[in-house]
Amino acid sequence: MYLVPWLAILAGVALGGTGPAATIVNSGSTNMPGFRISVERSGSATHTTMARGSQPAKNRNAKIPAALLQRFFADLEGARPLSELPAPRCMKSASFGTTLTVEFAGQSTPDLSCGDGGNAKLQALIQDSGEIGKVFDSQ
Repeated sequence: MYLVPWLAILAGVALGGTGPAATIVNSGSTNMPGFRISVERSGSATHTTMARGSQPAKNRNAKIPAALLQRFFADLEGARPLSELPAPRCMKSASFGTTLTVEFAGQSTPDLSCGDGGNAKLQALIQDSGEIGKVFDSQ
């Protein structure tokens, strides 16, 4: 009875068209606005610079290349549960320090800006997030 809806969801995920989106979140700092990049499984992505003072939030849209998109979601699925990933620590300035996380399926990674601590899953997510950010840098 409950199995049929889950099978439909899983079939959609396997085909790459549906399933939860992922969001790359940079917290920003006192001196730098943060941003969110929402990545849909279709490849559509929206980069939103967070509002600061009198500056409104800004949105930019892009299409993530298929190979990067597939790798990103495969790496996220392979890293689940995200809450069990190691959380390397790092020193940060109170004014300039930011955090970088990926939110996916109701879970969040540890701060990726602290490095991978030798963990291959974190390393892959750091690389994927950086490459997705570069898609917007080239606009």
